[in-house]
Amino acid sequence: MRCQPLRRALVSLRKDHQKFTPKVLKIQPLSFKLHNLVLGFFLMLIW
Repeated sequence: MRCQPLRRALVSLRKDHQKFTPKVLKIQPLSFKLHNLVLGFFLMLIW
């Protein structure tokens, strides 16, 4: 009885995760490119 709310929260969290995963997968390459750009910029500043 005590773990029922916890289980419900986990299920809702999983549904949210399934909803957000495609968005995250779309955003990830963009952020990766941005990260590489920033990293290259910092390396240029250091050298």
